[in-house]
Amino acid sequence: MKILLPALAGLLLSSLLQADPLPFEQFMHLHRDMSASELQQIAGKPDYVRKDPSGNGDTELYWLGDIDLPYTTVITLHQGQISQIQRSKRL
Repeated sequence: MKILLPALAGLLLSSLLQADPLPFEQFMHLHRDMSASELQQIAGKPDYVRKDPSGNGDTELYWLGDIDLPYTTVITLHQGQISQIQRSKRL
């Protein structure tokens, strides 16, 4: 029981730390070659960040959808600028 309680607390806390999904009103202001700082001002903190292990400078930022807004947004940064924007509906 003592092991279960910290695990349960961790799950509850992790769900509170997730970023909000990216609303369309903010998504439509994003464009290629936008800087990472401009992206952060518009979109806020992502749910997940994945750096490319090959070291080419690419980073993928994920805003996960939820029940109310079922769109997941993935933005690829190359050397600090947006190089690719993807948005897909979660099923």
